[in-house]
Amino acid sequence: MRKIRFTAIAMALLAGAAGAWAQAKPTVAVLSMDSPLYTSAVISESKTGGQLVAGDAVLVVGSQDRKIVLDGVPTLWYQVKTSEGITGWLPGSRMAFSPSAFKRSAFPTQYQYAAYFLLAARPGDKVVAARSYEKIAKGDVGYYVSYHDGGLPVAVVWERNLAATPSEEFLPADFPPALKPFVYYVEWPIVELAGEKDPASLAALAKTLPAAFPSEDGFYAGAIDEDFPWYTPPEVSYSYADSGEGYGDDYDDYEGDYSGEDGYEGGIDEDYVEGVESYGFVKVGSTVILGKHDDVNGGANWADEMDSYVGKEAVVTSLPGADAQGFLMVRVKGNGYAWRVRNLALKGRGEAGSYGFEVGDRVIIGAHRYIDQDNNWADTMREYVGQAATITSLEGTDGSNCYLVHVDIDDGDWYWRVETLSPAE
Repeated sequence: MRKIRFTAIAMALLAGAAGAWAQAKPTVAVLSMDSPLYTSAVISESKTGGQLVAGDAVLVVGSQDRKIVLDGVPTLWYQVKTSEGITGWLPGSRMAFSPSAFKRSAFPTQYQYAAYFLLAARPGDKVVAARSYEKIAKGDVGYYVSYHDGGLPVAVVWERNLAATPSEEFLPADFPPALKPFVYYVEWPIVELAGEKDPASLAALAKTLPAAFPSEDGFYAGAIDEDFPWYTPPEVSYSYADSGEGYGDDYDDYEGDYSGEDGYEGGIDEDYVEGVESYGFVKVGSTVILGKHDDVNGGANWADEMDSYVGKEAVVTSLPGADAQGFLMVRVKGNGYAWRVRNLALKGRGEAGSYGFEVGDRVIIGAHRYIDQDNNWADTMREYVGQAATITSLEGTDGSNCYLVHVDIDDGDWYWRVETLSPAE
């Protein structure tokens, strides 16, 4: 993956604005259309200091106090500084502002997003993981520390004990040693600024995080949360891992046999469109009973230390997405581990493994997923996918330990996995 170099940007910011950042949250705007950077507050082709394009970020350092009409709307002139440290003027009619922080989707390119991040971020600013990456789960909260030029350029202190051993070369000289197990370097698209007014103190975090998270939680995310056009994590496969039983990392590598009149027997049918696992009725704030993970899809994602929590109640604090084996996880209050939804019981609703579904619930039918190469599916079930139905009975689990129900719209003919059902609105 191409490395993006921002040394010039960082030096320009240190020279012109770093002192101000320590005092107050910077105002950073993003161009909503292409525009020249004007050398004075007047539209003139002879008074330009460069060309900016939509998605470029600028640091606002001042403004005129009188509105004028430009681009057909009343607006102010703003004095700005670009990520390269060039100062000029822009009309507000060509700029977008956010009361908190801009998301990745506001930027056409990774370069523009990284430049924005460097303009807007202060050490200690809260960030949120926008997607999962290795030990970081989507939705995790962290605090920006520093930037360095090269791969995995963003240093973040995360609110989880990662048992990390970060390179000290890229950390500030006064970085608290107690926070090192919480540091993980990530690429720009992994994090988004939360947009809070004041940054956190790293010294204060060094007193609270080790006490709150004394041990590693063992989470490791190999799954992709989403496809983002200008960023693909390095060395990550979108396909099933090689099982050693007739197919490789690509479905095109399948070496098994096709047989049967109705389609495919054994392995994975490359034409089959899988459903998507849902959280069911499990949400942030739900009380759940923790269960031991089963070893499916190549792993249990389990640490021996988790055994002591099995059978205990806990309150869900976040929904971080899927683990490396493709199963949705939750985080809970009282321990630092991530727990598979398929092995939980929702207190007061349904049964263990039922995702909180119970008889009488209205649901939207989804196609089954492959679990250990078995989707427990018949082609005639396809006609019901996407339809609303009512659960008529809870039927326990199938051979892949997926909880099953009967519904009304097929007169109870088929067993449906609850993991790909979703509550009907």
